[in-house]
Order: sequence, then structure tokens, then C-alpha cells
Amino acid sequence: MMRIQLPESLKSQTFTTWVCCAYLFFAHVPRTTAVVNSLIGLMLLSMVVLLMRRQLALNLKSGMVRAFAAFVIVVMLGAALSPYREESLTPLRRDVLPMILVFVLLAGQKRVAQHNQQRQVALLAAWSIIGAFMCRTFLALSDWLQQGVQNDVYSINRAAARFFDFFAIDATLMMPIAVAAILYLVMNRGVRALLLCSIAVAWLLIIVSGVRAAVVALGLVTLLQLLPWIWRHKLSALLGIAVLAVGLVASSPERLARISDRYATIVSADTYVGKEAGYSSFYERLSIWHGTLEMVAERPLLGYGLGWQKIYDVAYQDGYIERWTNSDQLIDRAVANYFRPLKKGEANPHNLLVQMLFETGIAGLFTYSLMLLVLLWRALRLLRQKTKEPAEQWFAAGTLAYMTSYLLVNTMNGLWLGAGATLMLLAVSELLSDRRASRA
Repeated sequence: MMRIQLPESLKSQTFTTWVCCAYLFFAHVPRTTAVVNSLIGLMLLSMVVLLMRRQLALNLKSGMVRAFAAFVIVVMLGAALSPYREESLTPLRRDVLPMILVFVLLAGQKRVAQHNQQRQVALLAAWSIIGAFMCRTFLALSDWLQQGVQNDVYSINRAAARFFDFFAIDATLMMPIAVAAILYLVMNRGVRALLLCSIAVAWLLIIVSGVRAAVVALGLVTLLQLLPWIWRHKLSALLGIAVLAVGLVASSPERLARISDRYATIVSADTYVGKEAGYSSFYERLSIWHGTLEMVAERPLLGYGLGWQKIYDVAYQDGYIERWTNSDQLIDRAVANYFRPLKKGEANPHNLLVQMLFETGIAGLFTYSLMLLVLLWRALRLLRQKTKEPAEQWFAAGTLAYMTSYLLVNTMNGLWLGAGATLMLLAVSELLSDRRASRA
């Protein structure tokens, strides 16, 4: 009987590390709520055990740890003081609690530091996200084929296509990390081929999905990531583009025509100006941001508590809809027209900055931005150093690519809590920083 031998670097990892990495994997795979909740329970148990054994400690002088702690305190305080306290507790338990557990358990295990295993843990966390990306890609492909290749995210049966639904947006948080792994990490040919295949299939699904924000963000970021490789391998790059084009045409010529029309709106003047004043897609977004910021002005410091779904309640219960409807300002009537046909859970701010101000106020936005700034600073500092290990090269290049995609896609979306890739990079940043400090 053939026996599978795990590398020593994997066999030596702690149970806690495996549980955290399993959470990062399943957090990006729909229909795994029971598994995710079980992993949260195991992480809680691990934290209790490690604290009792005094095997858990964070570097309190670290800028990332301080920014992370400040952010957690602010969102917990905002939820406690929110007029929608009960509604704010669900995202606190669902998103913030796992965020605390994963960060503290991955970055704070004394055994990892004592055995100088920070790099191995960082790579295992990275492969959790990359593995989730590959798994989600082929599950989304299965959904799309079953629904019919003529469909996009706006015409599919969403209840029956949970893996395809939101795949394009979720891919903006995973693909830059996967592409960076291809470029900088050492892996065997079989794994590299599978990852390349996953990226190609993901691009096909993203294009046919019709989600413009994902196409623009990932198109720009992937091009920047692959530009040096494209220059060195022009023939292979052209072949890859040709294969993708053939796949699109073969999927459905009629569907390709609709895709072209949809993506043409990105550069259409009507999208931003409109044939009539106040009727362009972009003006609608401006009106939503205007209306949300008007609500934020009532609670500017800590916002309304975690969870953007309550924006519908605030708009109706606090009289904003009535005031906007009766206003003589065009932008007020536009935001009223946006809210009126929707139900609770359908209206959202459509912008990360505006959404964070609504949920956590100026204090939450500041502390969250501080974490991301520390993350970017560490990535840029690594890029400036001449000698870098593959893990450090991947982290530096992957973080810059990820943050570019993250900021671009969030100009029209609000992805922050629950974004496991962001959490993974924060923890990896602390692990690699701690490793470099121990070697100095």
C-alpha cells in the first residue's frame, strides 16, 4: 500500500495552526456554515488552552498589533453603543470574533516563534486562501455549466448557483494572491499547472459573469503583475489570450455579444452623465453616497454599529426617505428613488469608505486604515531589501497587488469584514515581521 508522506514542515505544525488555516479556507467556500462555526468553536477552545498554558503572546510593541487592537476596541464599542445593538451583535460574532481568533492564534503562538516556524505558518495560511480559490473556481464552473452558459450573475437562479453567485467579486480578493504565488513561490509542476488552469478558468467565469468592477480591478492588477513575464514570454502570452478568446466564443456567441455591450458601458458617457440629468448609473451611486453620508452626520464618531443592512431601517425610521422625497434637490430625489423599491437587505452604500463610516464612524475608518497602512508599509519595506526569501517576495508583491485590487473593487462595493484574504495578509505580515526581528 502506498503511503503519503507529509513534508516535515507540515507535520510539525500545531493543531491550532491547522484549525486557523482550515477556517481561512472554508470562509471562502459557500454552503459550509456548519463547518465554519465548528472551526470557530475549535479556535475558541484552542485560545483558552493556550492562555492557560501561557503559550500565547503577541508583540505589544508591534504597529500592526496596536492598530489591530485599536480597531477591535472601536468596533466593539460602536456595536455596544449602537441604537441597533442587537442587529450589530451578529456581524460582531460572525466576522470580528473569528478575525480576532485567527490573528491572535496565528501570530501569537510561542511554539511557532520558539521553533522559528513563522515562514512555514505564513505559507500554510497563504495556501489556505489559494486552495480556496482553486476549489471555489471549479465549483463555480460546475454551477455555471449546470445553469447554462448563456447565463450571467444577473440571470442565473441564485439559490441553485451559490458557488457562481458573487464568484467574480470574491475572486478579486483571492486571484492576486494566487498569481503572486505562481510568480514567486516554489511548487512542483503539477500544482503549478493546476493553479494556472484555475486562474484561466476563473478569468473565463469573471468575464462571462458581467460584473464590471471585478473585470476592471482584476484586469489592471493581473496585467501589472504579469507584465514582466509577458514581456519575456510573448508567444505564451498570446497563446493564453487566444485560448481565453476561443473559450468565450465557444461558450455562446449570443452571450459574447451581450457581454461586449455590458462592458462597453464602462467607457460610455451615458454611464457617467446620462441622457437626462440624474439618470446615469454613476449619478445614482453618487446619490446613494450623499444620502448615506447624511445619515453618518448624525453619528459621525462610531457610526450605527456593524452591519450595513440596517441602512434601510435608518433611512425609513429616522425620516430620511420622506425628507428626500419632498426635497427640491435632484440628488435627494434620486436617493429616495433608489430606496423606495427595495427591501431590507437590498439597499447598501456601494462604497467601502462610505460603508465603514456608516457602520463604524470616523474612529473605525481611521483604525482600519491604520492596519492597512502598516500592511502596505511592511510590503514596501520588503520590496526595497535586496535579499528576500520566496515567502517574503510573495508577501510583498502579493500584498501590493491585493491592495490595488481591493481598493479598486471597493470603489463600488463594501468588502471588509469577512474578507479572509485581508485577515490572512495581516497575520502573515506579523509572522514575517516577527521572523525578521528574531533573525536580526
